[in-house]
Amino acid sequence: MSSSADPRMPRRVLQVSRAVIEGGIDYHAEIARGLAEQGAEITTVFQRGWMSPERLENFPGTVVCLDANRRRLYKNPFVVALRLWSLSLRRPFDLAICHHLTPARAVNPLVRVGRVKKAYLVVHDYDYFAPGDHHGRKRNRFLSSVLGHQHWGVIGVSHAICANVQAHVSALSEARCSMIHNAIDIDSLERQLVPREAARRALGLRSDSFVFGTIGRLVSFKAHEDLIAAFASVHQQMPNSQLVIIGRGPLRAQLQRQIEDFGLAEAAVLYGFLDQAARYLTAFDAFVLPSHNEPFGLVLLEAMVCKLPIIASDSGATSEILPSSDQLFVTGDRAQLGRRLLDLYRASPQAREQIASAGYRRVHEAFSVERYRAAYGRLLR
Repeated sequence: MSSSADPRMPRRVLQVSRAVIEGGIDYHAEIARGLAEQGAEITTVFQRGWMSPERLENFPGTVVCLDANRRRLYKNPFVVALRLWSLSLRRPFDLAICHHLTPARAVNPLVRVGRVKKAYLVVHDYDYFAPGDHHGRKRNRFLSSVLGHQHWGVIGVSHAICANVQAHVSALSEARCSMIHNAIDIDSLERQLVPREAARRALGLRSDSFVFGTIGRLVSFKAHEDLIAAFASVHQQMPNSQLVIIGRGPLRAQLQRQIEDFGLAEAAVLYGFLDQAARYLTAFDAFVLPSHNEPFGLVLLEAMVCKLPIIASDSGATSEILPSSDQLFVTGDRAQLGRRLLDLYRASPQAREQIASAGYRRVHEAFSVERYRAAYGRLLR
């Protein structure tokens, strides 16, 4: 019997990603840790980026960082496939987890010749396989072609993402698309939180104001223009209220003009980029996510850890995350969003605390890193 079939041998797992994660939770490390906890021997390959010796020491399994200075070369899936092939020579991999298309294309030749027995493509974004653009068509063709046999599957970070992929790729059955929610390191974030008054000083906010806040790139699908318009519609009924938007992006000038047109220059703030912004959520009294088509919404988990009452659009995965549908408004409905803001402002402190406590319990029950690791560990079964 070959060593690859020997039940006494630890199962081998290959994880391939385009780049090392800088800042925030390291999903690659948590996936590796979850698989290692199941007794697997795991190798993680990054096409670009590097790790310090200290970080490498704490990363589970073997890590291969392909030379960042040769980025163009290592964007080529055939070159990456050759490197992966060399890693498979000792013994085939039982499982491969691929983040994005280029790693999946590099792994596919190993799947075809039996050096990888099962492979998954992890999908984080909406319309990743949409045929309406060049990149979407390329991804769609690839996934449709490899689904002809049973060795490939998809992992979506939400049920909404799985449904979106299936809508674009007819060959992908529901059984071939697994869902594993993203997670948050609750203890780590709680240790880093900035005290409320210090956070308000850092953001230039009044200490006695009621602050609605959000964090996100200033791009169209984040729908900050909806939030500004909704806030403007009820601001006069909310004395001493403020709105702060943390993030940068191409729509900054447009959003600033909108704020000025509504006469909100003293009440609404576009703060810009803030490093480790989640640490400053303590400055808010409530968190608002107005996005259109939100694929997951990690910032919702961060707000839940900070025990904030939340209002969010009903798009994408938000209904999967929040504990109550009462916290949702119809996506794009500015009037309803305005009413939600006013209702939360007028609610008693006890009512707001009850909403926040339910979110805090929910994030512990469903989105901890321990659950995330266990979900990836179950792939080996």
